[in-house]
Amino acid sequence: MTSARAVPSGAPARLALSTAAIVGFLGCAPALPTFSGARTTPEGRTDLGLGMASRVPTGDLAPTEGSLDLAAPAGIAPAAFARIGLNHDWDLGLVAAGPSGRLELRTHTRLSTYIRVHGGVSAFGGYASTPLDLSNTHGEGWRAGVLVPVVVTFDVLSILEAWVGVRLGAERAEGMLSSSYGGAPTSAWGLRGGGVLGFALGFRRVHLLAELGVDGEWWQGESNMLRFERAGVALTPAVALRVRF
Repeated sequence: MTSARAVPSGAPARLALSTAAIVGFLGCAPALPTFSGARTTPEGRTDLGLGMASRVPTGDLAPTEGSLDLAAPAGIAPAAFARIGLNHDWDLGLVAAGPSGRLELRTHTRLSTYIRVHGGVSAFGGYASTPLDLSNTHGEGWRAGVLVPVVVTFDVLSILEAWVGVRLGAERAEGMLSSSYGGAPTSAWGLRGGGVLGFALGFRRVHLLAELGVDGEWWQGESNMLRFERAGVALTPAVALRVRF
């Protein structure tokens, strides 16, 4: 006797990936939400999430200006994610927040009935820009980087989920700052390391997710032959509604 296994129709998967891609063209803040959840997307299922994410730099990272504003600006942006279960242990996802998109591959290991450990690797990239300020300085360019999260997750009857963990990453940004005095090539690269804490509450296939990322960041760069170096803490609060098809 054979058992039937649910296979996702093409429509939910295409909708999920298209939504995450469209969000990548909206907003201005390159926030990096995790939206981990308590487990990887089950085989034969598709997860779609829609919400908001914000980047709040503190310390020497705020207020940002010039080169740093191009590489690591503050702000709030729409966010979306789409994940497809590849098998029992692995899923493939696309996470978009503002003008940046992140492709991720995740896996998990079960420690007990309620506890798992998630790990994965992701690469992100997108458009970088600064808003027009009072000095009429504007910049645009590109960004790219990697992010590696490892979290411990808790799942109580698929009603309450929680996750806590660490994440490490590196990023590179390049572009051009323009003003009434002309243009100046700008480049910067940064390292980040910190933690993330999140919760999800719902029933069956619909959950509301909320999380907070706290990362220490160090940035170094150059603009118009002037070097800069900044360090501080960046907060990444995020919320989303997740639906599993």
